Amino acid sequence: MSEQISHQSRLAPTGPGRSSAMPSGPYESVPVKHSEQGALTVPFTGEDGRTKEYDFTRLPLPRMHRDLAIAFAARTGPTGTLRTKSSANSAYLGIRRLLAFLESLHARPTSLGELTPRHLERYRLERLKTVKVGPVGTELALLRMVLASVTPDTELSPQLREFLQQPGHHRNGAKAVGRPGYSDREFRALVTAARSDVVGIRERIRVGEQLLQTFRNDPENLDPEDRILAAHLDAMDQTGRIPDVTWTTRLTQRVQHRFARVALARHLYLTQDDLTPLLLLGVALTGRNSETIKELPAQHRVLEGRAVAVALTKRRRGKSQSRESVHWEIGTIESRQLHTPGGFYLLLHDLMRRGRRLTGDTRVWSIWAGIAGRPADDPAGQGKHSSLGHIDPYALNLTRDLKLGRWGASHGLTDDDGNPLEINLNRLKTTVEVRRTRAVGGHLPSASRTNTMDVSFVHYLQGDPRIRDWADQVLTTAINEAEANARAFRPRILVAGGEAALNSSPETMADDLGISPELLSRVIQGELDTLASACLAIHRSPFTDADVCNVSFLTCLRCPNALITEHHLPALLSVRDLLQTARDTLPLDDWVEEHGRTWLALTQLILPKFSEAQQAKAATKKPVSLHLSFLSGPQEPR
Repeated sequence: MSEQISHQSRLAPTGPGRSSAMPSGPYESVPVKHSEQGALTVPFTGEDGRTKEYDFTRLPLPRMHRDLAIAFAARTGPTGTLRTKSSANSAYLGIRRLLAFLESLHARPTSLGELTPRHLERYRLERLKTVKVGPVGTELALLRMVLASVTPDTELSPQLREFLQQPGHHRNGAKAVGRPGYSDREFRALVTAARSDVVGIRERIRVGEQLLQTFRNDPENLDPEDRILAAHLDAMDQTGRIPDVTWTTRLTQRVQHRFARVALARHLYLTQDDLTPLLLLGVALTGRNSETIKELPAQHRVLEGRAVAVALTKRRRGKSQSRESVHWEIGTIESRQLHTPGGFYLLLHDLMRRGRRLTGDTRVWSIWAGIAGRPADDPAGQGKHSSLGHIDPYALNLTRDLKLGRWGASHGLTDDDGNPLEINLNRLKTTVEVRRTRAVGGHLPSASRTNTMDVSFVHYLQGDPRIRDWADQVLTTAINEAEANARAFRPRILVAGGEAALNSSPETMADDLGISPELLSRVIQGELDTLASACLAIHRSPFTDADVCNVSFLTCLRCPNALITEHHLPALLSVRDLLQTARDTLPLDDWVEEHGRTWLALTQLILPKFSEAQQAKAATKKPVSLHLSFLSGPQEPR
């Protein structure tokens, strides 16, 4: 202890104006493990508490292992952006597939320094042979994130570094459109069936609890068979152990082995078959993604008996917005319990409280899954054994076979054409979004409670035929407004005749343009040029409060501070070509939103000011190095 105190006394004192003392020795920010046997692994602990260890040792191309492992650890570590087990799994699987593909090439790269954008493009095309565009785009995005975290970045080729820094990667391929939701009739039938099952679950557990309470208070009031059953329930409640039983039911059927244990467990605990109606009703009542319902925490607060406060996990929002506190209505009478999100949550919490006592989980979910099906040396199997078969069904991951088709068939659910109704949690979420949007007259800011307006429309509303008509009207209005705004704007343009007049009367020309002769002289000399115009007031932007304008170069074409002369014409023609190419590749509504106003200003107000001869001459001088992603820069003001 004295040695430690002595060491601390030698440190420089801290205080205002003094830097804190830095620890000695190297600092390793990423947890990469090297075992004595040569194994290279990355341990992971997500923000949701799920853990895993990723082994890079057996992957192909060993010279890449260490750099990729460190980059992967940085991305999945405490300061990284891949903070759930599912996202870490996806990134690791992407790395494994990429390395396997690279190894199969005749001229394969052996180190990260030899990896080029062409290799990634060939990998993308190979994956598209068997996988849809959306998942491939997601996989490539994760790979680019990991590669961008390689340190130092000089380990990568200059071409690859430049490629990773380019914006617009997410625009590759067609944007996925959400599937249509259910019709009103289909939705009512589905929710009614789910609610009926949940009522059955509630009553089943209540009957078991009443039988248990009677056994403890007045066992003589039970008939012999119920007394035997209640004795089992008493032991189950106290220990969590589901005994091996064989008994004769009132229907004289012998129930034994595994089915007997499941039947016995269901008197006090939930099982796998209960998950389907509970999840379906949870999505229908809350309008939340099924992933959010699966992550519901056990901790909550009841507010004046009217609402419950719950902190939700929003897995798709990113690290900075992964938590959201909500207040859900409870309902003042029990008949409304399964019609309100708060009432549903409290029922869910109560139904699984016994199981949570045994697992100690912080999420609300707990079922009895038995102890069979896993070898004893498997970590998940050991966890199941230690909790006597009681588990959080979503502790390891959020994927679990719910047998939705079988559930729908058991209730005889059909679509509007009389065919078996496809049961899909995403379609159910879409239906809730659609119904909410219709209820508020199509006003997205009012309807978008669980997602941003963009996410609500693209992923949940855009594919629904009942919303599409309304959206088309909104889009038409947006186009008309964009055109009106563009036409109301009058850019300042100095054409050839104006440049000739400048030589004879610069003061008059400057006065006509509303600027000083000195500023006009700087424009003519090219001192104020941006990419396709001159900026007369870069410190007084109408689009931003920043000290220096930092908006897109494309926005210059509809900015009152811009002055366009003939020597800008080659770049303007190149911009027109780039916008035309984007129009051919982007969905029309995306293109209108991003480039509609710029296109109208350029083609209707600027280029017509120049003669065909001027444009033909300028076309021979068009720059070849312009890229739309560079021109776009920051997102344009809306």
